[in-house]
Amino acid sequence: MLTRRMVLRILLTKNLSCLMPEWLKTVIGTAAICGVGAALLWVTSGLDTLPTLFLLALLGVALCAFLASHWFRRFGWRCPPLPLDDHPRLRAVIEEAARLAGTEPLPFARLTAQTSVSAVRGRGGRVELLLGPHILMGLGEHDLRVLITRELLKVRLWAWHEQWGVHLLRHHPDWDWLRSAVVPVRHKLMTELRSLVGRVAVVDAHRVELLLAGAFDWHVARYMAAFAHKGGAGDLFESFSWKICHDGLPIRVRPRVIALAAKSADVDLAMIDDRNWDPGEPVTDEVRLVAVPGGVVSSVGRRLEHRLSRVVANELFRRVGVPLFGRSYRLRDLSAADWRRPLEIQREAVIDAATRLLGRPATGLDVVELVTAGRAGELEWWHREMACPHPTPGVCALLPLFDVALRRRGYTHERVFAQRVLTGPLGDRVDLVELAGKAERGEPHGLLLEGPVDGKDPDEDAIRLAGESLAAGDPTGWFERLYAESATGGAIVPWDSRSPHSLLVEWTSQQVSPGRGRALVVGAGLGDDAEFVAGLGYETVAFDVSESAVRLARERFRFSGVHYRVADLLGPPAEWRHAFDLVVEIMTVQALPEGLHERATAAIAKFVRPGGTLLVIAAGRAEGGPVFAPAWPLTPSEIAAFAVGGLKVGRVEDLRDGGRHRWRATFHRPI
Repeated sequence: MLTRRMVLRILLTKNLSCLMPEWLKTVIGTAAICGVGAALLWVTSGLDTLPTLFLLALLGVALCAFLASHWFRRFGWRCPPLPLDDHPRLRAVIEEAARLAGTEPLPFARLTAQTSVSAVRGRGGRVELLLGPHILMGLGEHDLRVLITRELLKVRLWAWHEQWGVHLLRHHPDWDWLRSAVVPVRHKLMTELRSLVGRVAVVDAHRVELLLAGAFDWHVARYMAAFAHKGGAGDLFESFSWKICHDGLPIRVRPRVIALAAKSADVDLAMIDDRNWDPGEPVTDEVRLVAVPGGVVSSVGRRLEHRLSRVVANELFRRVGVPLFGRSYRLRDLSAADWRRPLEIQREAVIDAATRLLGRPATGLDVVELVTAGRAGELEWWHREMACPHPTPGVCALLPLFDVALRRRGYTHERVFAQRVLTGPLGDRVDLVELAGKAERGEPHGLLLEGPVDGKDPDEDAIRLAGESLAAGDPTGWFERLYAESATGGAIVPWDSRSPHSLLVEWTSQQVSPGRGRALVVGAGLGDDAEFVAGLGYETVAFDVSESAVRLARERFRFSGVHYRVADLLGPPAEWRHAFDLVVEIMTVQALPEGLHERATAAIAKFVRPGGTLLVIAAGRAEGGPVFAPAWPLTPSEIAAFAVGGLKVGRVEDLRDGGRHRWRATFHRPI
């Protein structure tokens, strides 16, 4: 029971509004304004103002009644009724809970967007239960019965000031003086509840409630917060039900929920560690969650789900002071571009956190280095306070980076409610959690984490056309389509830098002897490398499988001495066998599917004449390392495979620059 001193302290605190609902503050404020206005009229007017005062009083009463009725209607809109006749299992659970708690008549059930079960005494004194769809869809009958019994006991056992004392303590966890008054009240409630349903049942039900609340909060932040400007997600609760039944979300958030509960000063969370219980039977560690769709209530209807999801969206935007104008939408109907933006926002948040931690502008590579160094917990960003289902803070920090990098390469989610599994244009699957876990352990991840996020990705057209060509069984046909569309401005050639490759330029500067003899440039594209080689003094032949590429190269270099040819690396002219003193292969083999690498490598090796040299420049990856095609970076064994048909290895350079891995290798054919 609160003492006079405690009540006085509550009345003197700046948080007095916690004791007063919004509608009551509105009514009192309106009445006060009317009263002040009437007093001013009476003081300033020389006429008899009693009729005027009477009219103003009537107007004030009418206005207050209107505002009160408006609030009740708003409450009904936010908490629509749930007909128990349509849900017999839920009705049976409520009847049993009411019998245990001694509540009559049967409580009235309403739906709510809040993340817990609660009960209030409504108009006419009848108890109203507020039940969230996520609770109904995730709890079994036994646990739901315990929670409803708990809330009904609160209404019966607690006086209004005791209820508000608990409410205040949740908002002000540092009020030790209030805690000393509230804990006995709560202990009395829990003792009564334990005598009715058993101690283990109470603790287990509370644990499941915490897991569902934490899981739902994360689900809203992950799947809805970025789209709240569109309105309420009509399938928000449907998606959460899927996450419970098919994705194990409450089980996956369990470690984080327990960790957050341990740090929380909320008195209701004290049940987790059993500090206020007498010794008794051990608390079971088994969490009972429904493993089949539905829970006690499988669905409350699309109309009600739309309404409640909009309430959630309004609450999200109310916290940041932004009005909500959008209409309801469905997560299932969002485009790939819609899904990409939320992770870009998270990516920016993680990099901003790294910038603050390092004291300088950070990049995605800096985030990876912090994670591998075990410093992910030092990154201060909003996600760390969520009940995240991911195994470590490092995985949480890396997920947005990897997600954005993969979506830039044309990857999309495999299932709309399981965004962590992405499917590539060529059908390969990537589990982002597994990939981030490997990167956290220092294993190569094979993703370029820098580059444009906003605007068109230079690789977008190549990835799209490669996927379509390979799906049609034509592994090289996409080159012609890419160059042909680039000629009309319909596509971008991502490797068209208008300059020779930097590793080629650097390599030639290291050579002692001047260029002489014949040279062949493999997959010459638009001719920049071929023109550079010709400038060294070689009689240069350059070929490409794309007729459009050869035509564009000839147009670009009209007075060139390079012989541009259309040819297929997998079926080259016979006269090119052992015909060239220098063969330059830059990023061509890696543009082909892995199954063609061996054929392409053997064909290139045959071009080198006795005494000649082969230069290979390619993107690299570790043996068995991840590949996000196209392209297919070469492994050490694939680089070594160029030494075939009498070709000998000269020098293999393993070049690494941040997250970029490249090879530069030379091979020689003895005379």
